[in-house]
Amino acid sequence: MFLDKYSEITGKIESYLNDVLNSTTKNYENIILKDFYKDIVRVMGAGKRLRPLSMIFAFNGIKNEVNDDIIKASVSCELVHNASLILDDAMDEDVVRHGKKTFNTIYADKFLKSVGFNFNAYKSGQSWIKKDSVLGIIEMQRNISRFSYALSVLASNILYELSEEVLNSQFSKELRIKALEQHRRMYLRLNEGQLLDILMEKRKINEKEYFEMIDEKTGILFMYPIRIGLIFAGAKNYKVMDEYSLNMARAFQIHDDILGSFGKSKRTGKPNDSDIKFGKNTLLAIKTLEYAKNQRKEKFKKAFGNRSATKEEINGVRNIIKKTGAYKYCRAKEKELIKEAKNSIPKNLNKESRKFFEKLADFAISRKF
Repeated sequence: MFLDKYSEITGKIESYLNDVLNSTTKNYENIILKDFYKDIVRVMGAGKRLRPLSMIFAFNGIKNEVNDDIIKASVSCELVHNASLILDDAMDEDVVRHGKKTFNTIYADKFLKSVGFNFNAYKSGQSWIKKDSVLGIIEMQRNISRFSYALSVLASNILYELSEEVLNSQFSKELRIKALEQHRRMYLRLNEGQLLDILMEKRKINEKEYFEMIDEKTGILFMYPIRIGLIFAGAKNYKVMDEYSLNMARAFQIHDDILGSFGKSKRTGKPNDSDIKFGKNTLLAIKTLEYAKNQRKEKFKKAFGNRSATKEEINGVRNIIKKTGAYKYCRAKEKELIKEAKNSIPKNLNKESRKFFEKLADFAISRKF
């Protein structure tokens, strides 16, 4: 994988990331707070750190160096990225990410264990006869959902606050002010993107609306870190890579959507039927509904968004996606976007950084199924 070449830099990113989280934990004697931070560390894991690397190589492209100051500053966008993932998982009620329990699942388990709910009382038929017999289970589900969601929101808020502290780095005050302005703008737009995702969930949207949502959710998490890297490098035009960022991120998300329905769960670390069962507005679904006719369209609608859909029905949806040409369209679209992204890389970046951004673009659509 192309990232192997940058293992020394990613190692430093990991080290600084752990320093931020561990130093925060050390400041607390309260065991509850200590455990809370440990759980945050657990779900963050050892990711690819694409966003910090993007900030670093935007900086390097102008300054011709990679120093500790920019590596430390780059941790800020990884903290924001993980803040968004924790909240996204809670809102989507996801239980697995990268093959591990999501933050909300960890706290759902902790709550259930702490209250010691007696499920044995519901093992016999007589426990289900009275009309109010299931109220206990309903109340428990409500409490678990509220508790785990609330803790996820707090974890997300904490990570964002830490991200601002990290960005307030060793660079000049003037550059830090510019960088923080972009950082805060990124967080605002990230929330707007999540808002669009939720409000569009039950609406029939078109390709244009899909990309508008993706730009706000995925695109800005590349665009703003790259902008900040250029700001710290002293570039006058810090928006020069916006076109690259958005096109690459659009392709990245299309490929994510394809993996979400056609990938192998063991390889991707997440279910490959949840997008179909929850009726997620992916480009695959949008184009399938656009292309499908008559019985094929009705069959798709019957299973798509049906949380009780059988394995056979899920496979039927996958088959329709391919037969309508939606799958082929999405594969072609991601390649087209990557070509546009690579063509827009500024020529004034140094060779090493141009190479990184070219490889990152290729990686976006070459992740294995």
